[in-house]
Amino acid sequence: MLIHSPDGGIGKVVPSKFKEWLYDDTVHIAQMRREYNEYIKLLLYFLDPGKIEYINAFEEKQKDKAQPDCYKPGHPDYFNSDKVLDVQHLLYRVLQNNDVLRRRIIAAVCAWEGVSFATERKLDAIQDAAVLTNVLITGVLKSAEGNWGEFVFAPLPNLIFTRDIGIVINNHILLSNAATAARERESLLMKFISFYHLFEKDRGKVIEISESSDFFLLDEKEQQYYKTSVEGGDVMMIAPKHLLIGCSERTTPSAIDEIIHSVFRNSETGIEKISVIKIPKSRAIMHIDTVFTHVRKDTWVLFGKMSEQVTQAKNDQQYSYYLHFLDKEVPADYETAEILRFYKPLKDVYEASKNYRQDISYTIKGLEGLLRSISIEDYGVPEDEVKIIYSGNNVFPYDEREQWTDSCNLLALKDGVVVGYDRNDETFKGFQAKGFNIIRASELFKKFENKELTPAQVTNTLILLPSAELSRARGGAHCMSMPLLRAKI
Repeated sequence: MLIHSPDGGIGKVVPSKFKEWLYDDTVHIAQMRREYNEYIKLLLYFLDPGKIEYINAFEEKQKDKAQPDCYKPGHPDYFNSDKVLDVQHLLYRVLQNNDVLRRRIIAAVCAWEGVSFATERKLDAIQDAAVLTNVLITGVLKSAEGNWGEFVFAPLPNLIFTRDIGIVINNHILLSNAATAARERESLLMKFISFYHLFEKDRGKVIEISESSDFFLLDEKEQQYYKTSVEGGDVMMIAPKHLLIGCSERTTPSAIDEIIHSVFRNSETGIEKISVIKIPKSRAIMHIDTVFTHVRKDTWVLFGKMSEQVTQAKNDQQYSYYLHFLDKEVPADYETAEILRFYKPLKDVYEASKNYRQDISYTIKGLEGLLRSISIEDYGVPEDEVKIIYSGNNVFPYDEREQWTDSCNLLALKDGVVVGYDRNDETFKGFQAKGFNIIRASELFKKFENKELTPAQVTNTLILLPSAELSRARGGAHCMSMPLLRAKI
């Protein structure tokens, strides 16, 4: 699992930069770190329990610290798991042992950010890889005494949402292409991490998408129309052979077009079908993982405003229909979603036509129909056993209030065990009605420590994280994780 602990850059967000830096509020960084530490600890319990004793010892020794040293990616006492990995720690490892690569990264970032050559020389003079990593992420170059220094770049306050910087598709990785300038440096850093660490020994498994070769010839309006951007919150490896892609505020038709071609052309990805879901372009539902997530083979959580009044696209065998379908305007009233499905063709068909067979299943009437079909077709769940839990228990105004605080953005640690925020009370009632247990992460830790329970024994449970500050950043437990390896279920 790839994560990123809240760094100092988040503490530099000011109200005048909310829109540009994609935040809706300032956060209390110390409290945010305390909340995020519970998230890390929960991940370690389920993914790398051997690190828990080490973490607990530091928490006991450094009770007064908002972020004990064991949680700091650049600190010598960092817990350094090979199952729960921090972007900052991976970038540090890339920078640490290769001086030529270090200079390439500095030059690339400085060129991307348009800084002066003098600034580039300052960064090149930094020999401590941990210090350099911190600068490249936070944007702050501290003084020699370690005090507040100067901004050399803008911070990356959204890097906490690692889901968006890449998507592991079975044994491949699809690199994101950020939709906004505020996240472009994240995409650049993830490219270096992927090519020079995660997939260094098999770079052919890295899938990149980019603008068309003649994109620069288009005028400004056309460039906005044909922009190629994709973020991981819009791409779900929902089953071993099935990929979901959202066409949203952040993921464009041209990006989806290229992803479909890239994934289907590569037989090693293992993907046989791709479902495309168009949702309104709205800050409240910026990615499809803010609309629904998978809880268990037979269970989903869904924002009800996107479920009932869904228009179904008509079947058309012409490939050009795909882009036409995606370019239609959808009213931003949360009540319309459109679904199109692509199937991988036989090789001889593809070679003959350079096209894909398309099919709109008439059994799929909207998002609920799509989710039910996945449970039935991909996981073998009997039709009458598929369950859908709704944000706010599908009662206004709780449905919209709790969707805003990520009631639908849950991370599945395993089948039926999911993580969410502790503030979505009405949604919890929906979980309880479907037979799920609700427990706070802190209470679960006590049960683990008292030997009352083990992670393997936890089933059908929604685990709650403290969220007074985390929820202000507009992303939930699903957004704060990028799975690297998935269990076969």
